[in-house]
Amino acid sequence: MTGFVDRQRAAQLMEGAGIGALVLCAPEAFHYATGAWIGPAGLFRRAGAGFIVIPAQQDLPIGVVVADFNAVQLRLAAPEAVVRWHPIWIESAPVETAHELPLAERIEAGLASLDRAPDFSRPATFDLAGSVRQLQALLKQFGLERATLGIDLDFVPAADFTAVQALLPHSPMVDGSPVLDRLRAVKSQREIDLLQQGIFLSEAGLERLQVDAMAGMRQADLVALYRKGVADAAAGLSHPVVTAEYVTLGGRAKGADARAVAGDPLKCDMVCTVGGYASDMSRNFTFGPPSADQAELHAIAERAFEDGLAALIPGNTLAHVHRVTTDSLARQGLRSFRRGHFGHSVGQSVFSEQWPFIAADSDVVIEAGMVLAFEIPLYIDGLASFNLEDQFLITADGPRPMNRLPRRLETIG
Repeated sequence: MTGFVDRQRAAQLMEGAGIGALVLCAPEAFHYATGAWIGPAGLFRRAGAGFIVIPAQQDLPIGVVVADFNAVQLRLAAPEAVVRWHPIWIESAPVETAHELPLAERIEAGLASLDRAPDFSRPATFDLAGSVRQLQALLKQFGLERATLGIDLDFVPAADFTAVQALLPHSPMVDGSPVLDRLRAVKSQREIDLLQQGIFLSEAGLERLQVDAMAGMRQADLVALYRKGVADAAAGLSHPVVTAEYVTLGGRAKGADARAVAGDPLKCDMVCTVGGYASDMSRNFTFGPPSADQAELHAIAERAFEDGLAALIPGNTLAHVHRVTTDSLARQGLRSFRRGHFGHSVGQSVFSEQWPFIAADSDVVIEAGMVLAFEIPLYIDGLASFNLEDQFLITADGPRPMNRLPRRLETIG
């Protein structure tokens, strides 16, 4: 398979949850399982655009229900999968090559070769019931028609879930989202490589920004420098690259057209997504030398970062890391400072922050193979908004940094 699923880990997690198969609907889950795009029907972000079936039984293949418009591409992308398809609104006709016939007749001959029922018609978008019928056939083929199914209920709309339940009355359904979350929390080498590439590109963008930025530039100009650095570094890369920039200029957040002046702090919290996988890091700058208070604020972040990082090792819970980091800030005088999380997993999602979170109530145990963004955000209105954030691959020996840029407060100009 060209997807990213660890079938052995998936089987263990499903066995622990009493699930016979994961049945996933979210476009991101579709790509995770197949390495392929769900197709235009997925843009509606409703259940039924496509389904992924990941059986707990490892000798069964992954099953896919996809729009007919994307079926050929899906077979090429995931040749080991069992693929069934359902019609969507897009008509795509083959054409006969006998050029002596008029074009319209050749197109009609191509449509006839599809062997469709005489009353065939296409839905306005896609038909959930028709998609579920293909899912039902797939489950029967796998001997899973009465198995307990884990559905990604953190995605599926309530109305769609009710409809799917009615169409599959003999299939008990439970929330499979926690299983999917735990499965995705430990990354394959291919996922790690994509996340590492994102950090390389993001750091290239930040280096360009630091070298070429100057007082008088607008926030938009600063972001453009970062994007240019990323684009130059990504030249020739086969994966699509997208960036998102969370920039704060000044002691108090300014508008997008504000211009940098001497003494302004600059927070650059940057997300670089490569092949659907979003890497996350943040660095901080000042235009000219920092004030004494700005330098001390960043030093507090650096010390808390080192203290928390020392706890980011396999076997510890994420709650422990949060507690150690909070205690470090308290020892430095920030006794009332409260932060909901000090970082998160990264990967493929609709947002760069992904479960699990380094939060006070997280009982998740750190495992080798996780990729976590650890961050110390200190937003002090009137002084600076600083966020110190690096991305780490957790190994059996501890956290391995994916970043190479120093964590110190840098100056521009």
